[in-house]
Amino acid sequence: MKRLAMVLLLVFLIGVASGCVGSNGGTTSTKSSPAGTTTTTASVAKFVEVKGYRIYLDRIHFYMYGMKTCPHCRRMHELIPEKFGSEALTYYELVDNETNQKLLGQIARLTGITGVPAIAITYNGTLYAVIEGEFNVSATPEIIAAAMQNNGTLLFVGKTYLLPRKDEKSKLLINALYRLFVRHEPVDVQKILSELNSS
Repeated sequence: MKRLAMVLLLVFLIGVASGCVGSNGGTTSTKSSPAGTTTTTASVAKFVEVKGYRIYLDRIHFYMYGMKTCPHCRRMHELIPEKFGSEALTYYELVDNETNQKLLGQIARLTGITGVPAIAITYNGTLYAVIEGEFNVSATPEIIAAAMQNNGTLLFVGKTYLLPRKDEKSKLLINALYRLFVRHEPVDVQKILSELNSS
């Protein structure tokens, strides 16, 4: 378990330290909704091989809670579409949006995330990572492959945690995070915390 944590931390640190972010050259468009949600769209057909997994870049999607006043959020809002195409990002603005603020508050209670950006990464519709803060998006395929290899979801909140899908309590937390990020709907935090704390 310590070895897994070290490998995951190393992958994450390499991703953060490396500043290389490329452009995919895809076509782009942006859609906004009154709920403070912005979905950007583009086409990307590339894939990368990581640890025996073929990761198609156009199947990766990011869900981000952020603030227009936050430089880290603005940077991630620019870098994700540059690397993965503009359809790869769904953005939830927190400034002047009570719904998004409440949902991020629930995420904070469940994960300990205290800042923005708060980013979830899905691949083929499955949640593979939740990350607090700015990171090198070029490391995303490696993060997904590490989560797949360990059959879980990675949580980067100061430390790196693996939420194994086989564990019922981890599955409960993964499902709650999926609802908060992907479905953009509230959960019963108190009930979830009670179930997580039960023996």
